[in-house]
Amino acid sequence: MITFANVPKNRASLVAFGVKDIGPYYWVGNCKNGIDYYAGQTFQAPASGFLKRIKLFSSVVYGDSSATLSIYKFDSSNNTFQEKQSETTRHITKAHENQWLNFELANLKVDKDSHYAFKVECKGGGMLAIAECPWSVQNPYPDGVEWIGSSFAGEGSFHQDFDLAFEGEIESLSNTQFI
Repeated sequence: MITFANVPKNRASLVAFGVKDIGPYYWVGNCKNGIDYYAGQTFQAPASGFLKRIKLFSSVVYGDSSATLSIYKFDSSNNTFQEKQSETTRHITKAHENQWLNFELANLKVDKDSHYAFKVECKGGGMLAIAECPWSVQNPYPDGVEWIGSSFAGEGSFHQDFDLAFEGEIESLSNTQFI
């Protein structure tokens, strides 16, 4: 398992981070039992700058829905979500199955080594299976933990040895010029 935080050569101002190894998946959305299921991931920003996007792998898509990704400040000592920083929604259909989904964010400033988290929920008649990292690897993303919750248990629970497969991209402030 390889985690990464690097600057791609073709986009020198972007710092990418996360884990892109794909394993099993976790369902998000409204199940036929009437319960809404949610998933999320905490992370530590590897650079100061603007968080431009979070990418998640959609292993399976059942029906159509609107997927909302919300970003929060996160207290890693107490495992608590703090104030919401940003939110973005996109429509998901069967055509989005087995591919990386971009959740574009607008001008969300993050600070190096600070902790953040995102939560994903789906509204509508569909569900989205978000890829997790392979379960055979212990603590695949050491800079964060996976979170799962539901409308039945809103506070959810955190899992250190499970992580969502994701990629974040930060436009580094060290390469930004202010006028």
